[in-house]
Amino acid sequence: MYDKDNSYIGGVAVSFSSTMQYLIAYCTTSYTNLPVQPPVEVDKIWTIAKTETAIIITCNDVEVLNYLFADSSRSGCVTTWGGDVVEQIMFGSTDTASDFYKAEPACPAFTVEGSTQGNWPASPTGTTATIECAANSIIMGSTTLTCQEDLSWSSDIPQCFEVVHGRRMETRIKRTSQGTS
Repeated sequence: MYDKDNSYIGGVAVSFSSTMQYLIAYCTTSYTNLPVQPPVEVDKIWTIAKTETAIIITCNDVEVLNYLFADSSRSGCVTTWGGDVVEQIMFGSTDTASDFYKAEPACPAFTVEGSTQGNWPASPTGTTATIECAANSIIMGSTTLTCQEDLSWSSDIPQCFEVVHGRRMETRIKRTSQGTS
């Protein structure tokens, strides 16, 4: 799995044996039985999702693992996996699973310079992002965006502008570019 900066985080492995097991690099020390065994159907659609605090694995829409990083006895688990959501999942050359997998659809990540949060990760349908500008700044655009079914945000990404001497910085820059100060 790779983070939003395209840096490798670590691997998640599922062992397809009579009792299916999982292994999470930096979190578990050996293969462990899945808490819920997957359905018996022959065709299986697996979903692997990572949040800021957990890895969630489902099989045919049945949650088989919700692994909380904070529950790991290994000190590197939270520091390695906690934080930004995964942007990319790749299969290794030794994987025996199908090349097809169910990827969680998401609205694209975005950045609002001058906001209190700065970056928003790619987000699933129904997620609401609330944007607040830093002190001495004003927002132009909607302060609330929702990820829609078509995987677009409900409105354009807003902008934060610094206020200088009671005026937006943008206005001052436009005047300067027109030859006045």
